[in-house]
This record gives sequence, structure tokens and C-alpha cells, in this order.
Amino acid sequence: MPDIVPEAWWHAFELFLFVLGRIVGFFVVAPVFGGIGVPAALRIGLAAFTAAVLAGPVGSIAPWPQGAILQGTPWGYLLIAGELLLGAAMGFTVLLFFSAVQIAGQLMDIPLGFGMVNVLDPQTGDHVPVLGQFQFALAMLIFFTVNGHHWLLRAMAESYRLIPVGSAAVTEFHVDAIVAAFSHVFILGARLALPLVAAAFLTDVALAIVSRAVPQINVFITGFPLKVMAGMFVLSIVLPAYVGLLGVTFGDGGDMLRFIGRFLSGR
Repeated sequence: MPDIVPEAWWHAFELFLFVLGRIVGFFVVAPVFGGIGVPAALRIGLAAFTAAVLAGPVGSIAPWPQGAILQGTPWGYLLIAGELLLGAAMGFTVLLFFSAVQIAGQLMDIPLGFGMVNVLDPQTGDHVPVLGQFQFALAMLIFFTVNGHHWLLRAMAESYRLIPVGSAAVTEFHVDAIVAAFSHVFILGARLALPLVAAAFLTDVALAIVSRAVPQINVFITGFPLKVMAGMFVLSIVLPAYVGLLGVTFGDGGDMLRFIGRFLSGR
């Protein structure tokens, strides 16, 4: 490593601050690295370590040592807020895709009669539907199985090439990309929920026919366990398809990385 003068050390520290700002914004919002289930010390340490690797001499952010970014002006530190906002927007894009499975859980729980039963989500501390929490846990397992966290870190490193350090700004193109991801997430959630919603609907139709044919049967009492059984049976059948769909979504070249790339490229 070449001799580094104190001024170069200061420039390198400036670079580290900017890189850290974007990574902290991403880690705080993204459900994989954020959430109350992850200790704050672990998140801060992981963010600092990642920033040190990306901004160091072996990283791909900029040559070592890096010239001054702030140009000696204290107001230049306000640019770090732009890095935080950009990282948070990237993390929000990831959060949207994990929210799709909870949206699917909401759509499943209501027709099956689970809408009145909620469980505690350790990631957010909120009460979520039973099937929504099951889908979220399944999505998290699939995400780590297909090395989705590796692809996210690579996308974070690639973001510094597409949007250089110190020039981060959320424009209308980024907003359009987030809106497009938002609409795509609802479609994904509907695709995940469609089999169970259809099973619940067909069960209601069958119970309606039975109630007309045999009025003595209390459909309200007998229908609830039948709908639950039908829903669980269909869920066990379509579960492999869920795993495949989520694996494609979170894997290399999947929808999540595609929308992150669209967000970073601004088109």
C-alpha cells in the first residue's frame, strides 16, 4: 500500500461516510437486514464493515486514495442525506417484494375465516395474519436459499457505479420505478393467493348448494372447518409452486433484482 498522507486519510474518511450513508439507509429499511428482530449493534457493525470493504483499497467504488468529495465545506455533509434517502429507497423496493407474501396472506385469511386471528411478526413487531406470517417465513427461507442476500450486496456495490458517490438524488424516474414495483407486488400477491381464494369460493358454492338441498344442516357451523380443510389441502398441493415462484422472484435475474436495476438506471 502506498504511503498515505493525512490529507488522503481525510479524503478516504469522507468517502467512507458517503458509502456508509447509502448502506445504512438500505439496511434500516430492507427486511433482511433491518427490523426489530436484528440487534442494532449487529446492523451498525455489518453496515460499517460493508462500507469499509466497498470504500477500501480492494473495493470497486473509487481508486485509493480518493480525492475530496466535500471540498472542505461543512454544508457538503448534507449530501450524505441524499445517500441515506437513496439507500432507503432501494431497501423499500426490497421490502415491497416481501410485503407481497403478506398481502397474499391477507387475501387468503379472510375467505378461510382466519381474518380474526393474528400473530406477532418478530421483524416488525406488528400483528399479521397467520398465513401471511407463514408466507413471510417461507419467503425468507427461500431468499437465503437462493443467495438473495448475496445478490442484494452485489446490487448495492453496482449502485455506486450507476450513481456515483456524492451524486445521489431521488428523481421522478426513481419514483416511477418504485410505483411500478408497487403495482407488480400486488399482482404477485394476487397470484400467490389465487388458488386458496378459489378453493374457498368453490367451497362456499358447494355449501350454498347443500344448504338449499338440506335446509336442516347448519352451514355456518359445518362450513368453517370444511373451508379450513379445503384451504389447507390446496395449500399443500400448491406449496411447491409457491417455492418455485418465490425462488424465481428472489433469485439472480428475478423480478426483485430487475426492479432494483430499473430503479438504479433511472429508466
